[in-house]
Amino acid sequence: MAMFQKMVVAGVGLIGGSLALDMRRRGLVEEIVGYGRTEANLKIARRKRIIDSYFLSEEDFPAGADFLMLGTPVQTIVPLTTAFLPRLKRGCIVSDVGSVKGEIVRGMDKLLPAGIHFVGAHPIAGSEQWGAEAARENLFMGRHCILTPTRKTNRAALGKMARLWRRVGSFVEIMNAARHDQILGAVSHLPHLAAFALVNALDQTKMDGVDLKRFCAGGFRDITRIASSRPELWRDICLLNRRAVSSSLANYIRTLERLKRWIDGRNGRALDREFANANEVREQLS
Repeated sequence: MAMFQKMVVAGVGLIGGSLALDMRRRGLVEEIVGYGRTEANLKIARRKRIIDSYFLSEEDFPAGADFLMLGTPVQTIVPLTTAFLPRLKRGCIVSDVGSVKGEIVRGMDKLLPAGIHFVGAHPIAGSEQWGAEAARENLFMGRHCILTPTRKTNRAALGKMARLWRRVGSFVEIMNAARHDQILGAVSHLPHLAAFALVNALDQTKMDGVDLKRFCAGGFRDITRIASSRPELWRDICLLNRRAVSSSLANYIRTLERLKRWIDGRNGRALDREFANANEVREQLS
């Protein structure tokens, strides 16, 4: 039996599109309608049967939607919901898949009236790919999905979203938005910044007559893969989660400065300890 009758996916990309595919395959939704800035992407989504139809203007939000999933860049989530709000019916569940939660859940708590229920969500299943072409089935299988309720969150809506994410294969965790943002600032947002910085450091390293990119092998490509992610998405994440990102970045800078001191001072013993610790911690990653 379907959990939802009509789902609107705003932002039919890797996450929103993959969720729509899994919900359709498992019979969790009757009808899926897409919304986005680019009609070409929505046409791809319809061709792949991610969505049944689409609209391009906020004023054309379809009547009768009981589930709104927001997969747009994090800075747009609250403003876009504001534009949709006059057309949302009572009982509609609104959720998102944003990598930052604090400012979003606070904004939604202020915005939404009684009877329209927001449940903040973040499935940890992203990649550097985007758009409807990147959507695929079983993306969330065995991955964590964090839900970030507040004191205002409707408990029935929270339970329904937890069931939905479990039905598509995720391990659901509940935590407050501030803790989520601290954790993701360290384990997701910082690595993206490191990848962007490493690529730009290479680009800014000049050697006469040498294109350094020609000599980048597997190691460099592996560690910088996520630098191919959407620039505007990561700009917004850094600004919305600026406190946690800045703290993680400061810690990383201190680590790099320590390495530089040891290298400049030819302190092989300290380097051995640092690298051995990194090896051990890396082996513990599941």
